[in-house]
Amino acid sequence: MSDSGQRNRAGAADRALAIFLFLVGLWVVFAPGFLGWNDLRDRGLESAVLRLLVGSLFVFVSGTLIERKRTQRALGDVHEALNMLVYGRNYRRDREAVEILLRALRSKDAEVREKAWKSLRDLTGCDFALDPEVWESWWKANERRFALKSKRPDA
Repeated sequence: MSDSGQRNRAGAADRALAIFLFLVGLWVVFAPGFLGWNDLRDRGLESAVLRLLVGSLFVFVSGTLIERKRTQRALGDVHEALNMLVYGRNYRRDREAVEILLRALRSKDAEVREKAWKSLRDLTGCDFALDPEVWESWWKANERRFALKSKRPDA
């Protein structure tokens, strides 16, 4: 399953939980007899305040869950925009290309290794030997701040 599919399922589960908690909160406030709290209902103001507090807690928690999801989505959008600003519009594609080329350096075919090595040199501006370990250690150290050697018009 894709990451977006998993996120959609998790988001749906969170929304369902928030709705459930909201409804439980309303139920506690407006239908205490349904819960077997008849003795509380008969006590008057104290029980009404207690029901209101407990119900409000459920409603508050449900609202917090919903807002947390909205905030995560908004921060994700801001993070994506910042990455595009810093690394260029196609930063994901460029990073994936480097990772594919790193795997190609371990190919059994000498021509594939040679082409991958030349492409890595062109993309990164680094002039390491055709040694997968050297390139992989460089990538591990520089992956988070990697930007193309030169900005291309579409980047």
